This record gives sequence, structure tokens and C-alpha cells, in this order.
Amino acid sequence: MAFPSVDPRALLKRHFQSFMSLAIRGGSVASGFLITVLIGRLFGPEANGHYALITQTAMFLSVVAVGGIDLAVTRKFSAAVAQNIRIERRSLLKVIAYSLMFTGILVVILINGGTPIMKLIFKGEVPQDAILVLIVIMISRTLTRMLGAVLRSQKVYIWGQSIEVLLIPTIVLIYIAAGMAPGVEQVLWMTAVTGMLVGTAAFFTCLPYSTNEPGALHVPMREILKVAVPLWGVAIFLNVADWYGLATASAVLGVYEAGLYRVAAQVAGVLSIITMGLFSVFSPQFAEAHAGGDMRKLARLAASATRLSAFFCLPVAVLIFVFAGPVLDLFGPEFHPATTVLRVAVVGQAIYTMTGPSGLILAMTGHERTNLIQTIGSTALLLVSAPIAARYGGLLGIAGCLAAVIIARNIVSIWSVRRLTGINVFTGTIKPIETPAVA
Repeated sequence: MAFPSVDPRALLKRHFQSFMSLAIRGGSVASGFLITVLIGRLFGPEANGHYALITQTAMFLSVVAVGGIDLAVTRKFSAAVAQNIRIERRSLLKVIAYSLMFTGILVVILINGGTPIMKLIFKGEVPQDAILVLIVIMISRTLTRMLGAVLRSQKVYIWGQSIEVLLIPTIVLIYIAAGMAPGVEQVLWMTAVTGMLVGTAAFFTCLPYSTNEPGALHVPMREILKVAVPLWGVAIFLNVADWYGLATASAVLGVYEAGLYRVAAQVAGVLSIITMGLFSVFSPQFAEAHAGGDMRKLARLAASATRLSAFFCLPVAVLIFVFAGPVLDLFGPEFHPATTVLRVAVVGQAIYTMTGPSGLILAMTGHERTNLIQTIGSTALLLVSAPIAARYGGLLGIAGCLAAVIIARNIVSIWSVRRLTGINVFTGTIKPIETPAVA
């Protein structure tokens, strides 16, 4: 059977944003990877654990603050592009103000009660300035996450994603590579300051997409929050696994072991650039197709996202699995014991990545509550099982536990999408939804 010819230029044009998104995510992961390599080689596994615990905690808390709002903004503000108008400036400023307000609540909690939590995470004495630098990084990540979502909603994918994921690690990498960091504390402060500068730049680049003139897209904050609350739980789950695994490793086993775990998780996390890169481009397209009532287009988009995920994921996953030992040796000989942990983590991440964007489809088609219920169940399972796995299985137990939970979460989402929308995310087909007969 003859296969139809494919025009590379047409393929590149059709998927240009997806390819660029992957390139940006890839660049951000590469920068993060090299930062970890340099910290590991210069300062050792414990410094890696220290840096990872602060930055991952800050990023996780930024998700707690605005994790649902950024997805809601992508969904609601995308209507401005569909209607060929700009966003009402008041709506934009309200979104930013609410985001900073929620972050401010977390700041107050950290200032008044953060020390005991940090002592638990660090299994002992809290490093100097840990809470202060964590707060600054959290605020900067809140700004870049939220404003990156605004830019993506206006189809400014490349700059929006650069703001959110690429600029900060790249600048920090240059700082370390130039030999300007005498210790991990200075690297953390450079991360904090860079994040605030990038967040400020993001604000001024968002302003041209808003206006005070009549006819602009007005989105009441009530509508944003109505969509955001269920998505908040989903966003937390998508980010809690990495952070909780790291925090559990440190609290149960120690900061040194947390450094080993972080390196293995970060290498396996290379696959997440596929999920995050593709889905950040597809999410507004899902929202637009659903808003237009074109479920067949939505099904085709879902299949495209799933197939592209598998196409990019599988070769990388196989390479990491086969060469796990040599890859870890790049960080230094102290990291070699985490080889099996890396292999388990990469298998879990690969299966999760290749099973498609089902959770995102639920979020963008009005099934936020279903997503939330699944999220609560998955998160509860993770919170209970990870410490037990760490106690009896060490780092390998944590990696296996997290892999099992995220895979199970995606399988349930695939079934839910099929049942609620009729969409098969693998084939791009859609079947009619059976509704109960009315007597």
C-alpha cells in the first residue's frame, strides 16, 4: 500500500507553533539540566537538594496561589482573539491583582509559620534566608505563570512561553557558568532577582493586548474564579507529584538523598517538555473548538496532541532508559546510585506523556468537577502512599509510587473523556453520547 507523500514545508507551517513550543520548553529544560549539573559538580548533591527544595517549593506554592486562574485566563481571554478585539484593561488588572492577593496570603502564612515546615522538609536546621528567598521566587513565579497565560491566550505562544519557562533558567545558567556564584545561596538569590525582572517585563508586554476603549472583551472576575476553582485542584496535582516526591525524600531520607532524587526526577522530567509544550499550544485551540461547538475538530486536535506526544516522547525515553548510568555520571560520580531510580521515573513519565491530554480536554469542555474529583482522589493517594514508599523502599519506592499514581490518573481521565464527550484521544474519532430516555 502506498503512503501519501508529506510536504515538509506544509507540515512545518501547520505545526510551527507546536515545534517552537517544544523548542522553548526544550531550551528551558536544558538550562535547568545544566544548572543542576553545575551545582552538582561545583557544590555536590546536598547543594542540589538545597537548591531544588527552595525553588520547587516556591514554584509549587505559586501553583497553589494561581494554579486554576492561569488556565481559566487561557480559556476566557482566548475569546478576544476569536472576536478580533482586545481584552478590557480592567479585567486584565483584576486578574493580576487577585493573583498577587492570593500569593500575599501565602506570604503571610510563610512569615508566621514557615519555619517549622521548612525544618521538617530540611530534616533539621533551616538554611539562612531560606524563607525570604522562597517568598521572592514564589512571587516572581506567580507573575510569570499568570502573565505567560495571558500572552498565550492571545496566541503569543513563543514570547509567552519564554516568559514563563525559558528566560529565568537561562539567565541563571549564564551567571553560574561565568563563575560568579560562590555558593548555592547566591544562585538562589540570582534566581529570585531574575524572576522579578522577567515578571516586570511580562507585565509591560501584556498591556498592548488590553485597552480602556469601549468594545473590549470584559470578563468578570466571578467567571474567572468559577472556572478556576475546579481547575485549581488539577493544577496542584500536575505539580504536586514532583514537589512532594522531593520533599518526602528530604524529610524522610535527608537533603543529600533529595539531591540524588532531584537529579533523577529532573532527567526523567525532560519528557514533560513534550506534555507542557504541546498542551500549552493546544489548550487555547481546545477551548476555541469547544466554544464554537465543533466537537469533531476538538477530537482531531486531541488525537494530534496525543500522536505528537508519542512521536517525540518514545525515542527520548528509550535513550534515557538505556543510557541512564552515563547520563547521571555527567553530574558527578556521587549521582550514579540513582540509576535505577531514573529508569523507573522515566518509564512512568513516558507512559503518562503518551496517554494524551485527557485531563486538559475535561478542563476545556466544562467538566471541571469531574477533573476535580479525580484530582482529589489521586492527590490523597499520593499524600498517603509516598511517605510509606519512602520509608520501606527509599528513593526507588518514591519513584515507583509517583509513577503509578500519575499513570492511574491519566487512565481514569481517558475513560472519563470517552464517556462524557465521546472523544477517543488516540484515534480522533467521536461517538454520540448516550443520554437516558425521558419518560
